[in-house]
Order: sequence, then C-alpha cells, then structure tokens
Amino acid sequence: MQPIGILADSGQPMADVSAILRSVLTDATGDNPLRGTWPGVGPVELREGTVPLTPEGDVELGAHAGELLDAHRWSRLIYVTDLPLSAWEKPVITQRAADSPAVLLSLPALGAFGVRRRLRAVLTGLVEHDELSIGELRGGPDPEEGEDSADRPGVETRVLDHPGLTLRMVAGMVRSNEPGRLLPVLSSSLAAMVATGGFGIFYGSIWKLAEELTFWRLLLISIFATVSFAGWLIVHNRLWQRRHTQESRWREMVDNLATVGTIGMTAIILHFAVWLVMVLASLVVIPQAYLEGELERDVGVITYLSIAWLSASLGAMAGALGSNFDREVEIRSATYNLREHERRARSWAGD
Repeated sequence: MQPIGILADSGQPMADVSAILRSVLTDATGDNPLRGTWPGVGPVELREGTVPLTPEGDVELGAHAGELLDAHRWSRLIYVTDLPLSAWEKPVITQRAADSPAVLLSLPALGAFGVRRRLRAVLTGLVEHDELSIGELRGGPDPEEGEDSADRPGVETRVLDHPGLTLRMVAGMVRSNEPGRLLPVLSSSLAAMVATGGFGIFYGSIWKLAEELTFWRLLLISIFATVSFAGWLIVHNRLWQRRHTQESRWREMVDNLATVGTIGMTAIILHFAVWLVMVLASLVVIPQAYLEGELERDVGVITYLSIAWLSASLGAMAGALGSNFDREVEIRSATYNLREHERRARSWAGD
C-alpha cells in the first residue's frame, strides 16, 4: 500500500508536523524521513523539503506534484509551508488544483497560539477524509485582486473566515519568522547597548534620575527606546513593504505588521537581556552604602532595578547606531523564515 506523503518546509513546519506525527502514528520510525501507520488509514511518511517558487513568489504545487508523487511513491501529498498565502484579502489555509491528489497547507493562517492543536485537526481531516470542515471554500478569480495562483479558475482555495483573521495571520507570520533567530545577527547592536548602558551604572546623575522617575515614566522611556530601535532597524534595512508589491493593500499591510511584530519582539528581547546585564552590573559595581550616601536615603533592590532599567533604555537608543555595523543582508535573512525571505528577495532585487 502506497503511503500518504507529507512534505514540510524546514524550521517551524517540520518541527510542528514531526511532533504531531510522533504522537499519532502507532509505529513511527526514523527522523527524516519519519514513517509510520496512521490508525484507520495506513502508512504515512514525512519528509523535509520545499516546492520551488515561481518568479512572482507563488507556490504552484500542481506543477510539481506529479514528480514528487512518483519520486517517493506516494498516493497523496500534503505540503506544509510557512509561506503566508492570501486570496480575497483573507489568509489561505489550504489550496489545491481541482481533483488533484496534492494539497498545500499554509501554516501562518493557523495563528501563533494553539497552532499544533489546529494543525493536528487540519492534518487529521486531510489524511483521514482528504477534506476540511474549517474555513470557507472558494474558487475562481477575485474581481478585486485579479487572478493569481491562489484564486485562478481550477484552484480550490480554503480561506480563514474569522473576525480576527488579520491578527491571526500576522501572529502566525511572526511565529514562523522566529524573532529569536535575529539576535545573533545583531551582535554590534548588542555590544553598543551594553557599552552605553554601562555608562549609566558608573554615573551618579543617572542614579539620582532613576530614583526620581516613577514606574510609568520609566516604562514610557523603555517604550520610546524600543520603538526607536525597532523603527531604525526597519527603515535602515529597508524591511518596509512598498506599495504595489502585493496583490492588495490588505496583504501589504499584513506583511508590514508582521515585520513590525518580528522586529518589535526582537527589540523587546534585546532590551530585557540588556536590563538583566545592567542589574548584575549595578549590584557588582555600586556598593549599597555608597549609593545611599549619594542619594541621601535608604536604598533597596527596587533602586538597583530602576538604575538598571534606565541604563538599559539608554543602551537601547544606542543600539540603533550599533545596528549600522551589522550586515544588511544577514539582518534581512534572519528577520524572515526561509520561504518568506525567498519571496521578499524578489522585490529587494529590484531596489
């Protein structure tokens, strides 16, 4: 009996599908490929791989399905990708050519929370019944957006029909981008943030200012510093999606919100990491008795935390300058998942 094949992009799709199959398949063996028996269905095989993009940045699974099915001796194919797709200004969950044994599943449409639970439900429907009960099934061209790979005649597309579909799409894209991957690339920014923040630990004027500032003012300073850092990264590295680069203004807005979310999460993580370093530095460098003499009052842990907080905010502002020494190509590559970076690279090539 020929197995049902599941092809998953490297990174988040492969990790999610692997975790689900290991809990579902009764005799799962191997890693890549992962093979086992789906109860009540038969053999299922998972492999890591991608389907090439068209020059327009679309995935035409139908053009490659026959080759993949023959090469791996699969009866059906489910391709799980972290490339975000949209049609009719809605996130695409799945799409396939009519009567095709191959279906594409776009992971970002499932959001950022409870993804594996939703993905398991989608895979169960596709493996056991070759159909889905979620989302809205559509076909034919969209008169507003025109005709593209997701909505041309002969392609069945299931889109997310949900009041918060934009937010879920953005959250799913940020999750697929994995903001933490950008941290190693921003080594110059981190160095500038720590070095500048360190000055605040050694200057008494910063101690006095931090002691006088309220919690809300410190929070406002942190927000300002983080937004400034994230904004500079986006502008300096030309990560903002320009107009007329996507099929609709909605999709351009979603792409830009996902960029803001990815860079913003990275900036917050960096800010928090620098704050922890500043807390440790303040405890090591500033003796409590000396600090009390300078401030002319008793001090405690809160005082040290406040000094570190203000120092970290100063460092975050300097981090934007440090980012100028990080390579633009590496920042762009690390900001997005592999498939999304591949798609955006086509527009960057024309800059």
